[in-house]
Amino acid sequence: MPTLAGWLTGEQVPSEIIEQTLMAMGNVLGQHGGQAAHTIHPGAGLIAFADTAYTMAQQDEAPVLDWVPDRRTLVYRRPLSGIHPLYYIENWPDQGNLLFASEIKALFAVGVPRRLHLAALDTLLRYGCIPAPWTAFKDIHVVPAGWLLRWQRAKTVINQILDYQLDQPLTPSNAIDKLDTTLNKATVNMLPPHDQLVALTGGASPSALSTLLAARHTTAPFPVVSFGYTKSSSAKLWKAGEAIAQACQHPFLAITGMDQPEFWMAALAATEAPCLDTRPLALHQLLHTVATATGARIAISGLGSHILFNTINHQHGEQLAGEQADILDWYGRIQSPAQTRQSLWTPDVLATIRAEELWEQSLHARKLARHALQLNNQRLRKYYLDLHLRLPDMVNVFQQLATQERMAVRSPYLNTHVIDLLARLPATLDDREPESALIAPLVRRYMPNMRGTPAKLPLAVPSSSLFHPEQSDLLQQTLSPEAIRATGIFDPQAVQALVEQGDISRELMLVFTTQVLCHLFFQYPQAGRDPAFPRS
Repeated sequence: MPTLAGWLTGEQVPSEIIEQTLMAMGNVLGQHGGQAAHTIHPGAGLIAFADTAYTMAQQDEAPVLDWVPDRRTLVYRRPLSGIHPLYYIENWPDQGNLLFASEIKALFAVGVPRRLHLAALDTLLRYGCIPAPWTAFKDIHVVPAGWLLRWQRAKTVINQILDYQLDQPLTPSNAIDKLDTTLNKATVNMLPPHDQLVALTGGASPSALSTLLAARHTTAPFPVVSFGYTKSSSAKLWKAGEAIAQACQHPFLAITGMDQPEFWMAALAATEAPCLDTRPLALHQLLHTVATATGARIAISGLGSHILFNTINHQHGEQLAGEQADILDWYGRIQSPAQTRQSLWTPDVLATIRAEELWEQSLHARKLARHALQLNNQRLRKYYLDLHLRLPDMVNVFQQLATQERMAVRSPYLNTHVIDLLARLPATLDDREPESALIAPLVRRYMPNMRGTPAKLPLAVPSSSLFHPEQSDLLQQTLSPEAIRATGIFDPQAVQALVEQGDISRELMLVFTTQVLCHLFFQYPQAGRDPAFPRS
């Protein structure tokens, strides 16, 4: 779990100035614990935090960072799973500079300009996430999953180094046994040498299996934790999770999510981006409660399995017409069928969005589109884009929220070897669901008394409080007509219509979470003076 920051200048900047910059970024990153270590050279410096609580039994993944000061070269490799994001800004404060950190807040701590990336908000509505290399802030980028960032002698280069081999399917006759062996090895390797761990499961087969495997390979009496969102349905929804705990003979902890607007502050400060649903809030409540109640530093989960298993046979609805069709436009339409998103923006913001370069024109997007079109059927094309867009987004949100609680979330499904196996197996399953064909038999292998497929707990919380801004100071500061006009991003009448319709839509969630983000990261309401917040 790399927690680091650095400044590379290509110039002979005095060491004391480099040290001051590193200390400012380190003050932000150091809030998550760990022992700081830094290396400083004229014109370059790196600070990193190490915490023995995050030690793994066996590290079988490639190192993410190589720093060779004598050659003035830094290389950062982000795993294909999307873990370990690195945020960076080029040519700031001077040409040839590279400033980077594992959190955007660390960049802001040394004066990086805070400008909301308006086109990224529109892209979020289109795809359900802000695709790399974009972030919610203008000129601040993130290394895409499976890509490499290299800085050498004042020049920054970014290239793809890893990709999914969906066109090379595996056809092992013993697929279940092979997967069993690979998952067991991945689980053994990721376990810590201490007892400060928990298992997160809603009872669904992938997370149930990760819990059962962890219990098999450690004697630590870790709690099994499940999450629900209403008291009335808790007993039914938690039943499967409790059964997993009983099978492992481990304590069981059930957590109920709450509709508390102020909790959004911590959730969005961690993720550093707006969102379209309540998943980040649910995850924040889950992880914060777990950390407070148990003191756990490692959480074993089924993270990533939802994308790896459950989307390949998803009903796509609209068909992709022709081999040369715009596949990203098609993908965006099936992710977000709403056609009214432009009415959200003020005229000035809409003009700004239309004038900016589209994400679809970026090198990363063009490579994704080209590779997706090379696959021989529509479901694999969607699966490929899901793996590149939705999987890193889901993993990143979980990891960022856990970091704030001084925890690391680990999943055997995110192991490089497991991902390669899972991504290449579904093509051999015909129309069978990968989860039911591959994972459910393994769960029954380790839990013979289990019958049927457990229901998956939705990671969501109620949010009807958004319809009552007058009942919360935060909602008054974000959703009131005065607050909407102060930022100048959204049309006040369109927002009022969203509130009055009585439905928590993606559009309303975008408005609220963007407004909270502005409240957190800008001189609110003076943010309207920034060029990223044009007024009508």
